[in-house]
Amino acid sequence: MAKIIVKKDLKEQDQFVTFSTKVIQYASTNKRKIYLFSGIFVLILLLSAGGYFYKQSYEKKAQEMYSLAYNSYRTVNGDTDKETYTKAVGLYQELIKKYPRSRAASVASYNLGNIYFKLGEIDKSIDAYNEFLRTSSKNNILTMFAYYGLGYCYEAQKKYDKALDSFSNIGLHNAGTFYLAMNYNNMARIYEEMNKHDKAQEYYEKALKQTTDPVMERLIKRKMSTLSYYK
Repeated sequence: MAKIIVKKDLKEQDQFVTFSTKVIQYASTNKRKIYLFSGIFVLILLLSAGGYFYKQSYEKKAQEMYSLAYNSYRTVNGDTDKETYTKAVGLYQELIKKYPRSRAASVASYNLGNIYFKLGEIDKSIDAYNEFLRTSSKNNILTMFAYYGLGYCYEAQKKYDKALDSFSNIGLHNAGTFYLAMNYNNMARIYEEMNKHDKAQEYYEKALKQTTDPVMERLIKRKMSTLSYYK
């Protein structure tokens, strides 16, 4: 038995030596290829690492600019003057120009939509919301609010069909009960402004089924009572 084991071990060692010799011979005759492939592999690793660290630095700098812009107009009591908003607009625009592919730039577009609306610059508000929606995910909670913003913008311009389209899109984003109630209430109000009282009544009823807020419930019932006179 001992002799068999020794022969087996020697055979395995011989195979290993043969294989190693072939590898060494291949390496000796193909040095250039090996150096080339090794260099390419190392270059790929360096580029990947460099890309990762560049992206991290890019996002960090964008976030720093975003924080500066956001904090420039956020106040304790919520009152902000036009001059302060205008300064914030400039900071957000600079961020978007300097770091257009960053996550911070996307959110900056959403915030610009809100600011422009408060400043009464409706066309610019619409452009900003649409720019945010161009880059945002449907699962992003801000996507829902951007559609709200668009709806209010189009309502302010009396473009009621576009307002309804915007509010209708909100239903695609898994809105909770509170937001569904508010959205149905918005759509009912638009139909009311369009003198489509039956549709307004329909959506007020939908809003009533979703709301858990006693104050909103009373307001909706009052609206429904008023609309009943048109029947």
